[in-house]
Amino acid sequence: MTNGSDFNPPETTDVYRFPVADPPDRSAMNPDHLIGLLFKALLDLVIPVHGDQDVFVDGYKLLSDRTMIHPLFSSREDIPEPATDSLELYEPRIGFIQGLLQSLLGLIDLESGGRAVNVDGFSLKDPSRWLTPSNGASDILAHAATRCNLDCLFCYNKTSSPVSAPKAGNAAKEFQQIRSRIHHYVPGSKLSIFPDMKSPGESLSHPHIKDILRKLRSRTGECFRISTHGSTLTPEMIGVLSDCRPVYLDISINSASPERRRILMGDHHPEIALSSLRHLEKAEIPYSVVIVPWPYPSADAMFRDLSETLDFAAAHSPTLIQISLPGWAGNRISRDIQPDESLWTGLTGHIRSFRDRADCPVVVRPGLFEDYLNPERINEPVLAGVINNSPLARAGLRKGDRMVKINGIPVRTRRKARTLLTVLHQSDLTATSITVQRAGEPISIPVPLRCFAYPYSPEAATHLGAVFSHSGIPEQWPDLLRQTISSRKAKRVLVLTSKLIRPFMEKAIRADGGFSAVDLYLLTPENRYFGGNICMGDLLVVEDFIVAVEDFIKKSRVRPDLVILPSSPFHISGWGRDLTGRVYLDIERRLGIPAALVECDPLLD
Repeated sequence: MTNGSDFNPPETTDVYRFPVADPPDRSAMNPDHLIGLLFKALLDLVIPVHGDQDVFVDGYKLLSDRTMIHPLFSSREDIPEPATDSLELYEPRIGFIQGLLQSLLGLIDLESGGRAVNVDGFSLKDPSRWLTPSNGASDILAHAATRCNLDCLFCYNKTSSPVSAPKAGNAAKEFQQIRSRIHHYVPGSKLSIFPDMKSPGESLSHPHIKDILRKLRSRTGECFRISTHGSTLTPEMIGVLSDCRPVYLDISINSASPERRRILMGDHHPEIALSSLRHLEKAEIPYSVVIVPWPYPSADAMFRDLSETLDFAAAHSPTLIQISLPGWAGNRISRDIQPDESLWTGLTGHIRSFRDRADCPVVVRPGLFEDYLNPERINEPVLAGVINNSPLARAGLRKGDRMVKINGIPVRTRRKARTLLTVLHQSDLTATSITVQRAGEPISIPVPLRCFAYPYSPEAATHLGAVFSHSGIPEQWPDLLRQTISSRKAKRVLVLTSKLIRPFMEKAIRADGGFSAVDLYLLTPENRYFGGNICMGDLLVVEDFIVAVEDFIKKSRVRPDLVILPSSPFHISGWGRDLTGRVYLDIERRLGIPAALVECDPLLD
């Protein structure tokens, strides 16, 4: 591995150049209007404070005329269009600069040598000053996932928001841009230029992917985690991946039936993906298998195919098998396929029965679905499985073990177990001990931490081989909720949560006893934007929250003085934007009610 100086991208590329739209009609512009535009744009980037308290601003006065209030925000009918450029989510400061320049050019002409200059864009003087934390090499590879060579019936990119849908451009130009991103990447701190978490297409189908992988490997030794549908995993591609180790693949096999892959995925050469598992096993490249069971032409056919596909996948040494419960967006529901919960319930029961005979971990996504109606089980540190030949597997831990102590430290919750296992995984220790409860009896098990073999990969795994059905819910959520209410001095509080989290929240609030002085209401917004059977709170958008609160006020005749919602739907960019690009502060602007976020990690695992 080198420091990346063995290749030199062009000094400037379109990665760092941005257009400026034609200025508005100059006759319609005035200096006061410019001030309002600038102030409003700033309030999408900053939160004004007084001391340590947030200040809600909905207008301003000019010092030259302190009698007139200029409102900043639009009426109920003026709902902004969804963002179309992912930069609006991940680096809104660029949009701020674009808007500022456009507005200025409506009032002034820029000159050089006494002559007006026609400005149609700008570039960054020093791209390194725009480096931001990212998910590392995976984010860079995501920029290659702009196209897909298959057409899956259940592809979520078909119904994703415009800002997150992959968009294929000129392949050579994309390659140039990715080279520049690699050049500026800082591996140790995982700082990169304009990270981008679009819903990925198939990165391995990019015409320049082999060179991209090799150049990225020359820059960093971190593990490349790649999602693929398998149709590109020819022996030649597997050879390239083998040369770029460490690599970990998530392969959407979906069906072991060649004919079914043709129908469901538009795969005209299903033998490539299906034979890839054998080739990957032989090359000792670790991977997981992803299956989306699809009720075509019937639920019975889906269950039969799922059994056959599970057996096929488990026979080729995957680290684990992930079953993604079939999701429908509202505009893609056919008359023959209805998005009811009974299908998910039937699938989880089917999967549980397979776990009893599988020799690799099998998990459901969203993992919380299996436990959400039993809140007392959600945070239990019980193993859903153990990766074969991992340190924990070789020590003798197995599915169903409940962790009691890790390295002598008592463990009560799943998150504590995951944290301690990650610390051990990253430590220089060579051995530890883990106490588990098995069949009602405590058992202390010595664990040699450096004893492992394929399919386990220490670069790809984070918990020494332990697999949990999901990450659990932070037990401090009620404490954070109480602190937020107290800091805002609220008395009538509406807490917005998702279907999968609500039972836990109801139980935690009842058990807490610290909310007796507050009128506290829990509300589950309907996911109107995506619709269908989408129930993950992380996929709710600003308008979903606004409509839910308005309906609550209308039906209950209660107007809360504080609305609290989880931060996870606005977690994706770090700038408080939802999947459509809207900032969460639009909720209180539209409702006239203070809105506060309580920190909550996404629950997508």
